[in-house]
Amino acid sequence: MIPDASIIDHIYILIGWRANVRIEGPSMLPVLADGDRVVVDPSAKPKKGDIVVAYHPYKKSVSIVKRIVDILPDGRFVLLGENLDESTDSRQFGTIAAKDIFGKVVSRIR
Repeated sequence: MIPDASIIDHIYILIGWRANVRIEGPSMLPVLADGDRVVVDPSAKPKKGDIVVAYHPYKKSVSIVKRIVDILPDGRFVLLGENLDESTDSRQFGTIAAKDIFGKVVSRIR
């Protein structure tokens, strides 16, 4: 479960310490829906089980939101969507380098 954004989250967005990201598409249903807005912490150290925003490995201008399901010994991340039938993820594009993870989703803006 992703907690609702606090006033502190909103302040951190305003001063640039966190980002406000809009979810597009059904790949993270039922956890996140198309149009949901989340708060992303770029300074958080991602770990297995976290939902993260990453740069698409082949289209760096595109961001993806996925869950970390494994971290390999070489420091690369395996990412999967919650809605496997509607997700393009590590099953198609392979693992993601740590440098390509923008940040961890820490809360949802209601």
